[in-house]
Amino acid sequence: MNMITIHHFKNYSLLFFTFVIYSMIAVCAKKAASFPYLSNDFFVYFAVELSLLGLYAFLWQQVLKHFDLVVAVSNKSMVVILNLCWAFFLFQEKITIYNVAGAIIIIFGMLMVTSDA
Repeated sequence: MNMITIHHFKNYSLLFFTFVIYSMIAVCAKKAASFPYLSNDFFVYFAVELSLLGLYAFLWQQVLKHFDLVVAVSNKSMVVILNLCWAFFLFQEKITIYNVAGAIIIIFGMLMVTSDA
């Protein structure tokens, strides 16, 4: 692997990791909502959610150093697909054919917007 490929891989890995962190914010929010308001468990998940938001904000600034804004933001729609996975695997929520079709449209949209980047 040459240095350009390694650099490219590292940047996209950072981008994907940032989106995983961002998607986990929704997981923590859903989990916090399952507990009584202002209970200890609610505050634990709420605190984790706020911590992840802070980490995400820091990582997003790092991502923007390496990508054009249109590329970074277009790829952010990957979070919808990650959230579908979390909904299914962590919360046993039903995924419909419309959810899958929407995810496919999102993927094609990301490819179209970022194809010349």
